[in-house]
Amino acid sequence: FQKNSRKQQQHPGLEVMEDSQNIQHRLPQHDALTASPDLKTETSLEDLGDHQLRAMPCSMQQKRFLSRQLNTSTRREVASWVTWHQKRCRAYRQLQEGIWNFARICQLWKASLDEIEAVFGPGIQSYFSFLKLLLFINFLAGLLIICFILLPVTISHDTTSFLKGPSAELECMNYSSDISHRSSWQHLQDIFTGDGYLEHSYLFYGAYRVKEDNKNNYNVHLAYLLSILGYLFASFLWILLRMTASLVQWLMLRWEFKPYNSTRIFTEWDFCIQSPEVATLNQRSIYNGFKIDLAEQTRRMQKRQRTRKQLSQLYLLRLLINGVILLLMAAAFYCIHLATEVSQQDASSSSVVNQYLPPLVISIANVLLPFLFHALAQLEGCSPNTEVNLTLVRCMTLKLSTLGIFLFFLGHRVLCTGSRNSPQCQLCGYNKLYQCWETHIGQEMYKMTVFSFLTTLAFAFLISLPRRLLAKHSSCALAHWLGKEEFLVPHNVLDIVAAQTVIWTGIFFCPLLPLLGCVVIFLTFYIKKYTLFQNCQPSTQLFRASHSKFLFQIMLLLGLFLACMSLGYVISSIRPSQPCGLFANYSTPWQAVPKAMSHLSTSAMLVLDYATSNVFCFLLLMLLSLILTVYISQAQANRKEIERLKKQRVQCVQEKWCLIKKLTLQLVNLP
Repeated sequence: FQKNSRKQQQHPGLEVMEDSQNIQHRLPQHDALTASPDLKTETSLEDLGDHQLRAMPCSMQQKRFLSRQLNTSTRREVASWVTWHQKRCRAYRQLQEGIWNFARICQLWKASLDEIEAVFGPGIQSYFSFLKLLLFINFLAGLLIICFILLPVTISHDTTSFLKGPSAELECMNYSSDISHRSSWQHLQDIFTGDGYLEHSYLFYGAYRVKEDNKNNYNVHLAYLLSILGYLFASFLWILLRMTASLVQWLMLRWEFKPYNSTRIFTEWDFCIQSPEVATLNQRSIYNGFKIDLAEQTRRMQKRQRTRKQLSQLYLLRLLINGVILLLMAAAFYCIHLATEVSQQDASSSSVVNQYLPPLVISIANVLLPFLFHALAQLEGCSPNTEVNLTLVRCMTLKLSTLGIFLFFLGHRVLCTGSRNSPQCQLCGYNKLYQCWETHIGQEMYKMTVFSFLTTLAFAFLISLPRRLLAKHSSCALAHWLGKEEFLVPHNVLDIVAAQTVIWTGIFFCPLLPLLGCVVIFLTFYIKKYTLFQNCQPSTQLFRASHSKFLFQIMLLLGLFLACMSLGYVISSIRPSQPCGLFANYSTPWQAVPKAMSHLSTSAMLVLDYATSNVFCFLLLMLLSLILTVYISQAQANRKEIERLKKQRVQCVQEKWCLIKKLTLQLVNLP
């Protein structure tokens, strides 16, 4: 042993060579080797296959040595291009694995998302994944704005002057504000209102001033429009792709492909859950699921036995409830109108509280009315699933409609929509009290974004935290009745969708608003995570992740449509402000596009004119309608085929039972 160890220290490669020679003597001998024992060991190496080499009881180092010997002994002539192709494939595979491993290491919030899924299940984890995706969307918008708009405007040397149109009046050009004599308290207020030094920064539209020059190869006006429109179109495609990915699961839930009760017992448990409290809630949800199924069967039987009098009373009750809901929403809209009027009266000198009146009223309406909607939905006599979905649809309509009504009243006040004949609007084409109206609307969107974050912060530490402490340390009946707050995934998603809609709407007036949205979403993730782990408990009605994905995309798509409608109207129909901004010399911002394309050939201009004409839009709408009709027809045909296959399966089972009964009777009648 000492001799061998001394030999290994002197010649480390001898061990592998000697072991390989010993292995060669122990190789399985084939018939050819038995027939001709004079063959050399190399012949045995030639007959050795890859599977035999892998199955040999030796180390990997020895197998590599034998493989090299095998390749050397066989002397296979391989073409050079084959060797290059193999090396290229191997290098590409290694590079792909390295990039994938690096992406896994740098993946944002991966550990937090895994922890949330392990403790609370994939339903609540889908909300935090939704926050992550919205963060990437806003980060993409920030990159586009910085690269294509902010950097060219900053680098440009002619950023202080711009051309004045011949119809510009002196009253429409007096846009100035003194920010030199402002106190420290006013500077602190400017962070929340967007006034002062923030008003004249690149945060808002009014600071982007570039002299229009035909010698410049880069058109900032065109880049401003195309960057924003391209970002909105990319967001639409992203939402559409995610909707199609989750459409199959939604259809499965919609068509009610319910498994048998035995299958549900063995498959509905979520093995990602580790917390005992959440496990108890999951058991309760499975129990409630069976209870709901039985209740639905009983409800179907009762529905078949209803008389015409009972049906008329039920429909009358539902009509009355919907009328009450419409009255409540109308009252909320009127309160938003009053708050908008109060906040816009001398907005430059009003206090911070007055300027935040519209977001405050909108938040109060979005908090109080959903509770009333839930209480009224319980009186309609619907199934539990229909009740939840109906409440969600009403809450989503409320949140988006309150934002739309605020934009309408703000446009009526600032842009004189519907009242162009008033004396304040005839001269400039907009309200002359708001000389740089784009910046003013951008400030309103900025204040709504800041207020949504402040609302999230206040609910986490001023409502959820005291409620948890009261339920933990108090023994009164009220504290036990309140308990911990339930983390409701759909309502939290509605809040973040409303905030994202504000960002989409304000990107034209406040170009850097998506970067502020990134900061808000980043902080919201950790605030919601703290609230979930410390102050909240999961809802007793657990929300399915497969159902939530499609519902979230529907909500987001409706918010995108609302933002696109408002921005499309402003870009195509409203006169820009004359003393500030990039489009001061245009009648509408969209005129910058045909002016930039004027140097193209006549045929290209004809194609662009036709592409933007009403005829092309009508033909495109007809084509999309045809495609949609085809897809709907295919879906209905698939549904009918599935129903037919289900009936055929039932018939096959009945035939098998009939054969079993006949066979049993024959066996019984045997002598």
